[in-house]
Amino acid sequence: MRSSIFAKWAVGHRVEAHIVLPAAMSLVLMAMYFSGNAYLQNLVAPTMKTMPFYSAREFGALEMLQNFLLLCICFFSIRCFFAASNLSVKLVALLLLLVSGFTFLEEIDYGAHFIEYFTGQNTTLALETWDRNWHSKTGPMGVQNVSYMKVASRIVMLAGFVVGPLLLGNSRHPLIRLLLPSKWMISTIIVMVLLLMFAHRLDDAGYSIISGVHGNLDKNISEFGELNMYYLLLLYTALLYQRLIARKIATQ
Repeated sequence: MRSSIFAKWAVGHRVEAHIVLPAAMSLVLMAMYFSGNAYLQNLVAPTMKTMPFYSAREFGALEMLQNFLLLCICFFSIRCFFAASNLSVKLVALLLLLVSGFTFLEEIDYGAHFIEYFTGQNTTLALETWDRNWHSKTGPMGVQNVSYMKVASRIVMLAGFVVGPLLLGNSRHPLIRLLLPSKWMISTIIVMVLLLMFAHRLDDAGYSIISGVHGNLDKNISEFGELNMYYLLLLYTALLYQRLIARKIATQ
């Protein structure tokens, strides 16, 4: 199996891969969205006359880049699965594939907005008939499922990418050393949090409002945070694959 160009670059350019790239990616999109320029804002989260806002924004650079990163995670998860010889690693790779695949389908509403675009038949936002995805459904307690997903993802981020590397970073167990994220991932988490806080500050200050109209990410600024979360998972799966390839080469 061949090494990954992206993973090899990330290994040799820790600062650029863990800090500079995710920061630059988000800052460019944020600069466009909060620029006060309607054309630039529409590139990030567009308005389309023939489609409702919740579908139109799916065709913007932010959502499309999220989808691309999720597909890349699926791709590297599959490569990890076939590169791994240990059952535990294969199960981790399979879990990553299932989670990223499910998230991708949820992000694209299982193709609903593409169907709307080509057919011109738009669905409603009525809670009782909502069937576009699972994460936006509201449960019996009046809470959207996405709220639970956010809590779960934060726990995973904190435990797996911050606490884990700090507590187990010096472990001599080969499986733990293989699967444990690098301590460099902590810097990526910090970048994620700071950028999301910055995006909320800009939104609260009204920089997304153009001619009295809110941008299409109104009340959904967390999309910028999701972008970096997907990048973090992509970086992890790519580096895991690179570790597996290096281990195979070392044992030959």
